[in-house]
Amino acid sequence: MRISTNTIYDTGSSRIGDLQTNMNKLQQQISSGRKVLTPADDPIGSARALVITQADAINDQFAVNRQNAKNLLSVTDGVLGTVTDNLHSIKTLIVQAGNATLSDADRTYVAQQLQSNLDQMISSANATDGTGNYLFSGFSTTTAPFTKTIAGASYTGDQGQRYLQADSARQLPLSAPGMEVFGNIRTSNAQFNIVPNLSNVGKTGATAAVDPLTAANLTGHNYEVRFDNTAANFSVFDKTTGGTIVPPTPYTNPVNVTFDGINLTLQNSPTAPAPGDKILIQPGNQDIFETVTDVINALKTPTTTSAARSDLTQALTQANNNVDKSLNNVLTVRAKVGSSLKEIDGLDNEGDAKSVSYKQSLSEIQDIDYVKAISEFSQNQMVLQAAQQSFVKASSLSLFSYIS
Repeated sequence: MRISTNTIYDTGSSRIGDLQTNMNKLQQQISSGRKVLTPADDPIGSARALVITQADAINDQFAVNRQNAKNLLSVTDGVLGTVTDNLHSIKTLIVQAGNATLSDADRTYVAQQLQSNLDQMISSANATDGTGNYLFSGFSTTTAPFTKTIAGASYTGDQGQRYLQADSARQLPLSAPGMEVFGNIRTSNAQFNIVPNLSNVGKTGATAAVDPLTAANLTGHNYEVRFDNTAANFSVFDKTTGGTIVPPTPYTNPVNVTFDGINLTLQNSPTAPAPGDKILIQPGNQDIFETVTDVINALKTPTTTSAARSDLTQALTQANNNVDKSLNNVLTVRAKVGSSLKEIDGLDNEGDAKSVSYKQSLSEIQDIDYVKAISEFSQNQMVLQAAQQSFVKASSLSLFSYIS
């Protein structure tokens, strides 16, 4: 069989080119540490590597989310710790104010201390996470949740509960809405809390409900029904502002009156009212700001009569009970925060284990075996040198070499 000169050159150069290409690829693999440089090198492995890389990236993002949640929850826990200490201080002052040896001036000093506690409580309720977002405003993170009012503070946030994706199957609550922390102090199962004065002689019953037609006029204030010296007339006073809401009105059995969004009914239960009887009307669901404001107002009221002293005792008793309920609310939320922080630690451990597994699987697919690659490179280098020398010998074969 004849082998032409062109065939010798084509075959030799092609073989040498293939060997050089293989060596270049091995050099790239060794320098990069990767055996899969393009999807063409291992289509199935490349597809698996892409899936694993994406899963690892998502796992890393979950780790970032958990760190952000941990930072926010730690700030929240610190604020709730301050609130807890403040509530203990308020309770101590309320107990101190019940000392019968204190004068009106002494109780005024206690009221001033409670006012400082109240201001600090409102400041804590409007705390931010360090980036300008309010902790206790629900979804309205750019709006201060509480605004100071004459009755304590009004809530301007919402009831939304923010969550953060901490794992593929777990969302963690970041904080609680403000009313869950500082509100929800139930003084009655009804819409309003009806409290007859301890010094009452008569047995007048009272029921109050929100008036649907004037519900927009609700203020959240405390009101007091007072019967005059003959018990023939009654008036309604706003204890929060000190103003008269319903002027002296004849009492009949029963009688109905509507004011500030409240529909009030008075009737003998079973006996008629006695001169000077009083009935307190409060919101059935209060917040700690209203509770502290009410006790401050009570401490500023002189106790020159037995009825006034009875009013003070009643106010201190209720305030003490409300602070206990508020403290329970705060501790419940704080326990949830602590539980979330503990859960994050567990999720971090799981995330770290997943990260190691993903990287190990990715390494098995992509990373090169240096011993094998270097050995193959040396072998190809030797074969290339032999091929080049053989090509030189073969390309020099010609009949012209034998013509003398």
